[in-house]
Amino acid sequence: MSVLLRHLARLFNTTSTPGALASGDLWYRSDTDQVHASDGAAGTPIVIGPTGNLPVIRSTAWHNVPAYGNAASINIADGRLYAIPFWPGRSCTVTAVALNVTLGLVGGVVRLGVYESDGVMPTTLLADYGTVTTAVTGIRSITGLGTAVRPVLHYLVVGRQAGGLTLSVSSRSSWEPIVSDTAATISSNNNAYYLDGVGGALPGTFGTPDGTDQGPCLTVQLT
Repeated sequence: MSVLLRHLARLFNTTSTPGALASGDLWYRSDTDQVHASDGAAGTPIVIGPTGNLPVIRSTAWHNVPAYGNAASINIADGRLYAIPFWPGRSCTVTAVALNVTLGLVGGVVRLGVYESDGVMPTTLLADYGTVTTAVTGIRSITGLGTAVRPVLHYLVVGRQAGGLTLSVSSRSSWEPIVSDTAATISSNNNAYYLDGVGGALPGTFGTPDGTDQGPCLTVQLT
């Protein structure tokens, strides 16, 4: 393909919605990594491509995953690491992440982080955010982060490390269509993958999950 044809084939590159649009017009928003299109109607343009499970990002606000389901509480086994689908609708930055402890565990901590994916399953570690104590109930957060994420599937992870008694955290009673099972499963609210036996720093690759389960819910601040 000639240089001229390659340039003609490229979409119009902009950081705002162009004016005087007609049905079928396409343009690329370089500030959000999205392709937009016009159907000829006035108002918000159509987004082409991934919209994810967090389709709308409000800068500096907190966004919940899973985003739906009845409020619930679960116990986290020591050494269990949950991977929760996180698919932002545009390029953004993770600046903080938090969970809600409903039954505290003296001497216990949870470790948080984020993994990339192959489009289906968690793969390579993107960031290990370290640990936060679970000795008291309420929102436990890790702030001051700066992880750039693209509008593709990632997995936020949370795992219990240390402490011998019960640790309970907020959850959501819901299925997650991104999470799948290797056998027919209907009775459980499976919305996360998990690994068992994870202690210390997060592994560089997630590997094959040990199973699926109803995982914790997290809230993540995005800019």
